[in-house]
Amino acid sequence: MKLQNREGLEEIHAAFYPRLVGELTVVAGSRASAEDCANEAFTRLVLHWNKVSKYDSPIAWLRTVGYRLAVDEQRRSRRQLAAPDHEPPPRPVGDHPYQHEIWQAIRDLPASQREVVVRRAVHDLTDAEIAEELAVPIGTVKSRLSRARTTLRDRLGEPS
Repeated sequence: MKLQNREGLEEIHAAFYPRLVGELTVVAGSRASAEDCANEAFTRLVLHWNKVSKYDSPIAWLRTVGYRLAVDEQRRSRRQLAAPDHEPPPRPVGDHPYQHEIWQAIRDLPASQREVVVRRAVHDLTDAEIAEELAVPIGTVKSRLSRARTTLRDRLGEPS
């Protein structure tokens, strides 16, 4: 999606803000943090629009900035040993009976693994697309997904 004018910013915000907040809630651990990170990512998009609008996928840039902000926020929270957030986890669409446990297990993954799992599960991106968005080798994506799947199977008690 190549957009060259500033009107495209409003379209991107209307179309992607709710989804970005949902994804970042899983990464950041709370909806409030996710909203802060999404707002900051959109602010940076506006500031860098002249450059980002020329990219093949300004949305991928926006998502990457949001993820990085959310990971940084989570690290800061852990360092401060803040009281646990009692906000319920996001409720993804679906009818799996263990949905809450699945998303909690995903939230507990290391940030690098959580990032590729969410991009695969929410956006159905291929390994190559994830590697391009994250600017990492495709082998890194495959390795992170493999480790994440193993960890999730262990935590959720599913067979290998």
